[in-house]
Amino acid sequence: MYGYIVPQKSTMSASDFVLYRSFYCGVCCETGRMYGQLPRFTTNYDFAFLSALLHDYGQANVVIEERPCVLNPKKKAILQSNELLKRIAAANIILCYQKADDGVVDGDGLKYRALRRMLRKPCKLAQSICPEVWERVKRSVKEQSAVEKSKTSSIDRAADPFASLMRDLPELILGVQTDDNLKSLCYNVGKFVYLADALDDLVDDRKHKRYNPFLLSMGEFKNRACFIKANREQLEFIFNGICGRAEECFSRMRFTQSYSLIRNIVFGGMRSKAKELLDSTKKLKPPRI
Repeated sequence: MYGYIVPQKSTMSASDFVLYRSFYCGVCCETGRMYGQLPRFTTNYDFAFLSALLHDYGQANVVIEERPCVLNPKKKAILQSNELLKRIAAANIILCYQKADDGVVDGDGLKYRALRRMLRKPCKLAQSICPEVWERVKRSVKEQSAVEKSKTSSIDRAADPFASLMRDLPELILGVQTDDNLKSLCYNVGKFVYLADALDDLVDDRKHKRYNPFLLSMGEFKNRACFIKANREQLEFIFNGICGRAEECFSRMRFTQSYSLIRNIVFGGMRSKAKELLDSTKKLKPPRI
């Protein structure tokens, strides 16, 4: 979907790397099994993190096997199909379809039109698997649209619809009530993703006159480097605050099989990604883990 929630690879153990890849490949293979080969390219690191988080929180039975797949004949560890993984893959399809639809509305051209067309049929199947997720995503889109039309300069208000969606998503996927720590963790992860995407898109949003809370709240924009330099202290405060709150939520939770992996992402990956965004003079390339 976005690719901002990733591990800090330099401090990641070999066992956590294998585990992380197994969750990523599990989402990819489940998507292929359910929706066909082309939709597998919607697999992203944000949902690999969500898969690790929800399998641990929900105490799901995690079975990992080494086997090849259609996209790669070399054997590797892959999380095997289960009911939770099926629902996670469905939620990913729904969110990717909505992102493509948003891209079309924003006038981003043929790429998003082609993606939306490709995902139209898979999204209908995903809706039948997770109708609650589909309804919640539709509500989030309306809320986000209203916020953007209001031209609010409030960073918190701008990020709230997507952050709230991510807060509610685990409960809708798991089908059980979740605790406040998980909700708050996912809220801050969602807020991080929204604002990271907004910061990454500064130049494009300025060029196409699209809504961006940073452009509205922080004044004059000459170029990305000058804008970040002039506002770096405030930007660091915003992202450090989000990361700190996510870390606090994580510290109050209990994990089993994926503790060190999830901790690496929450404590290392998010802060590293924020620094990368603030240090970059241009839009980030898609990450590779």
